[in-house]
Amino acid sequence: MYKIRKGTPFDKSQIEKIASKAYKKYVDLIGKKPAPMVADFLKHLNEDYVFVIEDTDSSRIMGYAILALRNNEHWLENIAIYPTKAKQGLGTQLIRHVEDFVSESAATIQLYTHVKMYENIDWYKRIGYSEFKRDTVDGFERIYFIKEL
Repeated sequence: MYKIRKGTPFDKSQIEKIASKAYKKYVDLIGKKPAPMVADFLKHLNEDYVFVIEDTDSSRIMGYAILALRNNEHWLENIAIYPTKAKQGLGTQLIRHVEDFVSESAATIQLYTHVKMYENIDWYKRIGYSEFKRDTVDGFERIYFIKEL
């Protein structure tokens, strides 16, 4: 059984571990660590909305999502699931929770991902996100998506 709750600074080390494990497969593909592997999670936990999905039996965090408000727009900055729990619907539960949260105050949510993260791109399209631009930022080739809520 899993529950979604707001993350706290006490969750930082578990979130960092999930990011490291979830994104390490992309290092060789991209040629460097993806942005989520070097994110300042304490800053996110203190300044943004961080949601975690937790195993209620073990109290271990299985995934997280970071939602940031930038220029009055809601951005899903990062979402990751512990690799051994991937493809079991936890990411979908988590992103739906974030979308429900955003829908209380906004009509859209946006995100970006690296152009070489094909699985992510396919998943975002399957769950209703539409590509609206491509750009290179800090050496990362990004695809930007938006979803009407």
